[in-house]
Amino acid sequence: MTLEDNLEDNLEDNMKVPVSLVRCAAYKPDELAKSLSEAIELAGGLELTGQRVLLKPNILRDAAPERAVSTHPEFVRAVIRYVKAAGAKRILVGDSPGVHLGDFEGRGCGIRQVVDEEGAEWADFRGGKREYSLQHPLIESSFQLTKILDQVDVVISLPKLKTHQFMFYTGAMKNLYGLIPGYAKAGLHVKYSSRDDFAKMLVDLLQVVKPHYALMDAVVAMEGPGPGNGFPRSLGLLAASRSTLAIDLVASRLIGYDPYSIPTNRHALGVLDGINGVDDFELKGLSLEEARPAQFELIGGSQRGPLSRFLMRFRLFRKLETRSRPTPKFDPEKCILCGECIAICASRALSFAANADRQRYVKLDESKCIRCYCCHEICPVEAITIEEH
Repeated sequence: MTLEDNLEDNLEDNMKVPVSLVRCAAYKPDELAKSLSEAIELAGGLELTGQRVLLKPNILRDAAPERAVSTHPEFVRAVIRYVKAAGAKRILVGDSPGVHLGDFEGRGCGIRQVVDEEGAEWADFRGGKREYSLQHPLIESSFQLTKILDQVDVVISLPKLKTHQFMFYTGAMKNLYGLIPGYAKAGLHVKYSSRDDFAKMLVDLLQVVKPHYALMDAVVAMEGPGPGNGFPRSLGLLAASRSTLAIDLVASRLIGYDPYSIPTNRHALGVLDGINGVDDFELKGLSLEEARPAQFELIGGSQRGPLSRFLMRFRLFRKLETRSRPTPKFDPEKCILCGECIAICASRALSFAANADRQRYVKLDESKCIRCYCCHEICPVEAITIEEH
């Protein structure tokens, strides 16, 4: 029986999708192994005998593990060991970061070293892509995704729990955006510049990929101006589920959001995993009250009323909503002129310029800026901030 069959059987029996939440205080191998096994067992188990598995961590950029920008390498190690013990015949690990340069191998974040040490395979998403289509999309009918997907039977999302400047929260669903290689991700930001349209596109991506499982690293999460320049926050938790939507409903609520206010959650309801409401899951292990952190610093996430949701159906109001969002602010004292923000800006709102003293700086054309905040995500020195009005 496949993982999809198992999930469908649960839904046919009117069972809510299980999501587990367990303690894991530190990235110590023994503790991670014990907590991971407990989380997976509580979430219904994971049968992988003879399967080819792709583990998809979050590597927004190749930053050191202590920055909490990427899924922690020791968490990835624990998952590789679990998947190997569960009988997988092939284990691939990979991601395509926002700026996917030719020398990217995931070594700065420590994940590539773990892959090599554990005898898994590093999956280079630049090795080719093909078009994957969707018959009944919300908004996007086709995606150019890594051909690695043709080589695997099972896709497991390994997100880091983080806030997100554009989408408010990023978890198991948003993590799979990295299956789109290279700068095509930035192009979709231009095509779908409103939060709601972008969320619909992500839900369509999930319908194409059909991930089989999600294991969330929340030992140390990120709060504040995430997903790249926020602050590490120790939560001491792991989560697991067969449903990326269910785990995101739990995780977003855990840190203080109304889960319906998160665009990806809202548009996935009634579309993914047979989940129709924000409470259509069965929480195992810790309760939210036992696990919830105090005063987790969030980004936005206010819930729209019925009138606002109605108006967002019209393109004019979606454009107005986009223009109402704050534009990025650049600190010339911090900027190292690496050009990564310019490279990732698909709307071509950024360029190098020079002042009267012939000093170079990054210039922003606000008329072209779509407020996707990819530049903010990718800046390696925190020279870009988003200041709310």
